[in-house]
Order: sequence, then structure tokens, then C-alpha cells
Amino acid sequence: MKWIGAAFLLVTLAALGGCATAVPAMSGGSITPKNRTDLALGGAARVPLGELRDPVVVDPGESQYRYAADAGGVVPMGYGRYGLAKRWDLGLMVSGPNVRVEARYERVLREGTTRSGLIVGLAPYGGWIPERETSGRGGRVGFEVPFVFGVEIGGIYEVWLGARGSAEYVFGDFQVAGSEQRASGAGLRLGPVIGMALGVRRVHALVELTTAYEYWFIDHAGASLNRGGFVLIPGFGLRFRF
Repeated sequence: MKWIGAAFLLVTLAALGGCATAVPAMSGGSITPKNRTDLALGGAARVPLGELRDPVVVDPGESQYRYAADAGGVVPMGYGRYGLAKRWDLGLMVSGPNVRVEARYERVLREGTTRSGLIVGLAPYGGWIPERETSGRGGRVGFEVPFVFGVEIGGIYEVWLGARGSAEYVFGDFQVAGSEQRASGAGLRLGPVIGMALGVRRVHALVELTTAYEYWFIDHAGASLNRGGFVLIPGFGLRFRF
């Protein structure tokens, strides 16, 4: 029943999601324990910097791929994870218009009141690019590999620090020179992530920040729009463990 409720919640979030591609890791200090379920609800933001920053003024004659596909903003976020085995968990996250499935493995380094471990995972994801002021629409697919060192202290505090690497492909029809034309983009993203959680028993509040460098190889109607820059992805949530 918990997973039915979680699925309904995540589908609702997807329906209400905004335009931003903001998908946090929300790793926590460890994987979800065996036969336990984590459910969380919160939000995330995408803050592009430098060449990736949203244009202040959109010229109707120029490509609007950038305005539609790489927009900054804030979106609702929710996820569920289940402890499949002692060292494995499975998860599903919805963040705005994006859905991510993940499998994670933990190598425990220390047991006891203070517990630490290394967490590595594989997380394919996909999503749609909703139309933003008639700029066009499309979709995206990709995968992420997180590598995190996590610490739990007395079941109250959690801290995690690591790196996230991902590859992504974007496609769709976007406005350029007064008409919608096909565009595609392939991107690479890499950067550190840090987060912490505080709570008691089965309820914890989580905050996290990813700082990543992105580089995109983009073609829109035969024109190259390659660019790169940094992006910030802060996230927050309230996690319940059952």
C-alpha cells in the first residue's frame, strides 16, 4: 500500500512539475535498510551560470532551444526507495518533468553508533520539455553514476559527500526564425555533491547542493550552438522511513 501511495504522489508531482531540469541526488548517509521504505517530498532548483544562464531577452529570430531546453527554475520533487537487500536499494524519483530510476550498492566501512560507507549507483532518467511561451517542446534521456561517501551518527545526523557524473541527450522541435525546426543536443555533466540530514527516529529533513560543469554539443536547424558552463542544483526534502 505504501508503494501505491508513493506512485500516486510521484505521478501527481510529474503533472504539476515546472520546466527546469533540476534532479538532485538526495543520497542520504546510507542506502535504505533491507525491507524498509523511504518516502520523501520536497523541491529542487536549477541555477545556470555563465554561458548557460537564461537569456534576459529572447529574440524571435534566434534559436529558442536554450530558452526551452535548459531553463532555470524551481520544481517539486519526490522519491521513494526500498531496501532490496542488505547492501542494495532501488529507487524512483520525480523532479518536475523528469523521472529517474536508480539502483544503489553500499560498501559498509564502519558499523556502530557512527556508521560510514561508500555508495555507488546507476540511474537512468528521462523526461519531457514542456512548451515555454511557444518556444517549442521535446524530450530528454540520460543516465547518471553517483559515487558518495556517507556517514550516519546515532540515527540523528547524516552527512554525504561525493561526485555525480551524467550523460544526456535532448531532442525536440524548437522555434527559430519564426518556425519550429528539429534540434538535438548531447551533454556531459560532472561535479561534486554535498548534503546533510537531521531528524529523529523515522523522520529526517534533508538539504543538498550539487555544483556541476556541463558541456553541450547542440545542433539546431544545421547551426551549432555548443556551449558549456557551471550549474547549481540545490535540493531539500522531508524523508519518512517505514
